[in-house]
Amino acid sequence: MEHKSKLMATASRPGQARMHAKSRRVDIFSHLPDEVALRILCRLSIKDLTRFGCVSKRCRQLYLLSPVLHFDDFPKANTLTCGKRLKLLNCLDRYLVHRGDNKIMKFSVCWACHRLPADEATQCFCDEYYRIMTWIHNAVRCKVQVLDLEISMFEDMAFPSCVFPCESLVHLSLDMKCRIEVPSTFFSNLQYLDLSKVNIVDEGFFKWISCSCKVIKELNLHQVYGPKNVTIESWSLESFSLECHKLIDICHLNISGEKLEEIFIDWKFATPNGKSLSIFAPNLEKFYWFGNFVRNPSLGNPGCLKEVGIFLDPEADDYKYVFDDVYTSSEVNFLNLNEETIKALFRDGSMPAPFENIRHLRVHIRSFINDLVPAMVFLFSGLHNLYTLYIKSSPPLVEPESNNASGFVMGHWSMQNLAFIKQLKEVTIELSHGSNGVEFAMYMLAHAQNLEKMVIIHLPKQYVRRKIKKSKNISKAKIVFKERNRDLV
Repeated sequence: MEHKSKLMATASRPGQARMHAKSRRVDIFSHLPDEVALRILCRLSIKDLTRFGCVSKRCRQLYLLSPVLHFDDFPKANTLTCGKRLKLLNCLDRYLVHRGDNKIMKFSVCWACHRLPADEATQCFCDEYYRIMTWIHNAVRCKVQVLDLEISMFEDMAFPSCVFPCESLVHLSLDMKCRIEVPSTFFSNLQYLDLSKVNIVDEGFFKWISCSCKVIKELNLHQVYGPKNVTIESWSLESFSLECHKLIDICHLNISGEKLEEIFIDWKFATPNGKSLSIFAPNLEKFYWFGNFVRNPSLGNPGCLKEVGIFLDPEADDYKYVFDDVYTSSEVNFLNLNEETIKALFRDGSMPAPFENIRHLRVHIRSFINDLVPAMVFLFSGLHNLYTLYIKSSPPLVEPESNNASGFVMGHWSMQNLAFIKQLKEVTIELSHGSNGVEFAMYMLAHAQNLEKMVIIHLPKQYVRRKIKKSKNISKAKIVFKERNRDLV
């Protein structure tokens, strides 16, 4: 009998040890100060947060106090059918009811609404729109500061009018099909506003931003429907971006701000007729333009401009309308161009004078093909004081023939007598197919006497390393080889 008791005691020790270890782990977490424990919980999705809340009574208390809620990362098995979606929605509703009015610092929702196949006999009965709107109302009641909504909906629904008057809200990111009316409040604490795919019912919404959002610092409008005229006048705005494709009929864009430092515009349209652009930003430092240009834009001659990016659409050829205004600033020293813009400069045959002040150049090309080399030579010939050069390539899915990217050897580059080569200090070049890029890299190594570092990113199984190591290197530059994934080319 005594022997049997010893056996039972021995057998139970591993299980008891595991239980004690688990208990100690729970106790360690449970005895953390609230602010430390809640900071850890802020990183968890609602799924993991719920699991944590089941561990102990103390964990459940913290679970209901978490100031950051992420309603996302739901298993596919829980969203396949209306029945399963309703069960999930009910669980989320109960959680919000149980946590009561505890403050929400950040509330993010990533949700794809249910859509049954067209041949499905029954209709969807999830009623997700009502549930999601209820969550938003709940967040506003709990004095939410950051509201991040990415919701895939199939109809334009009215966005809750209670959100914009929310005094605690400082950050709103909205990516969903919905209708936004002009808020009735005269003051907002919003500092960050990001709108995507929304339908702005009245252009007065932009007047509301200008007049009521006195502390707004960043405004992003992506594929916003409805308005033909966008006018923003803000004394606090520091960054503005607009993305507008050809199906969105914005005609006039007027941006004014004393503190504006960054402007990014991606504007594509079939014709510049009826389009206008006016910018007043005396302290603008960074300006990027993608797509098509309007004729005779008014950019206000920004005197502090330091960084410029021009990415012409393949169909566009009106770059000269922007270069004249943008490059009147002698402060510009960082230039970012795509292949179409480089070709347009070459076709026009005139180089903007301020290019001589460029210290840093980044170009985006598809491949170093033969047809592009003369345009690259033309660009480089206008750059006399270049310090850093980055050539980024994104070859098309169909590889060009090697002969189409192998027509220019190092000797061709040597004959160009490019002035910038003497000051060049750092180079990054992404190679694709053919030898043109390799030959250009060898030319720089042979003539850039002040070069300090060159990074060469090449395709797998390319002969680049062997050829570069055998080439002449006039400087003691550090050469770094990196292999690029062919699937990401």
